[in-house]
Amino acid sequence: MLLLQSSLNHLKLRALVAEATSSRLQISAAAIEAAIIRADSLGFSIDEMSGLQDLIDRERARDPAIVQILIVSPIGLPVLASGSEEIPGDEQDQVMRRVLGSGDTITRLDVGPRLYTGRLLFDSSNAIMGAVILTIPTETFIYQSQRTFHRMTSAYLTIFGMVSVMIVPFIIFQFSSVRHAYQALAPGGQSAMLQPSPEADALRHAIAEGDAAYAAAQAEFDALLRDEISAQRGSPA
Repeated sequence: MLLLQSSLNHLKLRALVAEATSSRLQISAAAIEAAIIRADSLGFSIDEMSGLQDLIDRERARDPAIVQILIVSPIGLPVLASGSEEIPGDEQDQVMRRVLGSGDTITRLDVGPRLYTGRLLFDSSNAIMGAVILTIPTETFIYQSQRTFHRMTSAYLTIFGMVSVMIVPFIIFQFSSVRHAYQALAPGGQSAMLQPSPEADALRHAIAEGDAAYAAAQAEFDALLRDEISAQRGSPA
């Protein structure tokens, strides 16, 4: 049970840390979204915005863990990007479907070595005009997750040891009567229970002496009775 609980805690802890990391990345995504919305209210499209590239470069430099910030069109085509690392081909379709096709404004996708967090961009008519996708390697938060997991495991083992020390003597005491009964019923247990003791020997000796005294008195009474009968038969009428 402890191993199962530990494994479940490890998976849950990774998900919680990934969610916290994604929420932190959404701060940069929200800043980019605000700038794009302001430009859209002035009639500029994303690719016509001046200074947008500098903005996403500054947001990526503000958090060294971010390896790429990507702005895509509603059909998933790249519009602007910051960072040398690109989304691998085997993950690109999965990421685009998750960000653009899920219907959620804010999305998160953990594919193992990388964590993607996306934010949909809406124009003044509430139509999707693209999305912001931020990429971060999972090793940046996995180390923190593993340290926390190790501390939790140490706490579990400490609690288990303390509980065992307190409960085991109580269990042994409670089941001592069962242990004695089992020893009495087990092969060789009855013979062990029947081993002579000084008290039992004294009791048996007293009983034997009582039986001998009773037998002697009974014999003496029988002899007296026979003598009396013989005397009565031998006397004249």
